[in-house]
Amino acid sequence: MPHSQKLIYEFGPYRLNLALLRLTREEERVALTPKAAEILALLITNAGQLVEKDFLLKEVWPDTFVEESNLAQNIFLLRKALGDEREGPKYIETVTRRGYRFIASVKIYAADESEGDDAESTRDANGDAIPQRTIIAVLPFVNATGDPDVEYLSEGLTDSIINNLARVSQLRVMSRSAVFRRRKDVFDPQVVGRELGAKAVLVGQLSARPAGMAISVELVEVARGWQLWGETFDCVLKDILEIQDEITRQLLGNLKLKLTGEEEKRITARYTENAEAYQAYLEGRYHWSRYTRTGIEKAIIHFRRAIEQDPNYALAYAAIVDCYLRLTTNYLPPEG
Repeated sequence: MPHSQKLIYEFGPYRLNLALLRLTREEERVALTPKAAEILALLITNAGQLVEKDFLLKEVWPDTFVEESNLAQNIFLLRKALGDEREGPKYIETVTRRGYRFIASVKIYAADESEGDDAESTRDANGDAIPQRTIIAVLPFVNATGDPDVEYLSEGLTDSIINNLARVSQLRVMSRSAVFRRRKDVFDPQVVGRELGAKAVLVGQLSARPAGMAISVELVEVARGWQLWGETFDCVLKDILEIQDEITRQLLGNLKLKLTGEEEKRITARYTENAEAYQAYLEGRYHWSRYTRTGIEKAIIHFRRAIEQDPNYALAYAAIVDCYLRLTTNYLPPEG
C-alpha cells in the first residue's frame, strides 16, 4: 500500500507518527534528532527490506555530500533511543557494507484527528499560539521537451526546490523519496497530494521553445483543487540559477509566509554563481544518482567540467572525491 503521511507505525512499545516524525513509548515522547527521526521513518516505511546506505544518505542529506560516519552515528543514536543493540538487534539490523533493515513486526494505523497536529509545537514558551506548519509536496518536474538529454534538468530543479523550501521553518516539505515514488508523465495533483498528506502541491513542466525552453509551474491547493499560483518562465540555461530562485521566492510569497532574515538568506544560498558550473554539477548528480559504475564514470566528467568552470565550487570537489572513492573501493551495487 502507498505510505500515507497520516499514519501511525507501531512496533513493540513504540509508536511513530509519520507526519510529525514523533516517536513515543507508552505515550511518552522519545527524544530524537531530526536526522535520526528521518532515518527511522525511511527504515520503518520499508520494514523488512534492505535500505541501502546510499539511499539513506541521499534522502536525509539531499544535495550534500557527507561522510558515511554521519549515517552510522545517527543509527547509533536510534539504537540507543530504542534500547536496541547491534549484536542481536530487535529493531535495526546492519547488513554489512550495504545498509540497514528494520526487522521488527510493524502495525499500521490511520492517525486520529487529535494526532494530526503537533500540539507541542502550537504554542511557544509564553503560551502564545504558533501557526501550524503547511505541508507541501514538490512533484517531479515533467520533461516535455522530447529531449532525454535534459532529463537531468527536470530532476535537478525538483531536488533544488525541495532543498530550498526545506530551509523554511514554517513548512514541512515532503522528501525526495516520497515524491519520486510517484513519478509519472500524467498525474492528478489533488490525488497525489492526498496520498502524501500535503496541503499544497507544486507541479512543474519543461517544454521546448525555439530560443530555449519554458519552465511552467503551478501551485495547487489539495483540498479543493484551486490554483494558488502559476507562472511560465522563458529560460535559457545560463539563467537557470535565477529562475530556480525566483520560483522559490514567488511560491513562498503566494503561501504568505513571513521569513526571518536568516531564512531569506538560506533559501537562495548558492555554492556557485557560475551557471555553466551549476549545470554541469546537476548533470553529474543525475548520473551519480544511478549508482552504477557507468553512471559514476559519466558523473566524474561533469563534476570535472563544473570545477573547470568554477575552481572554487566546493560541492563539485566533494562530489568528484566521492566518485573516485566508490570506484576505488568498488562500493557500488551490481549493474542492473
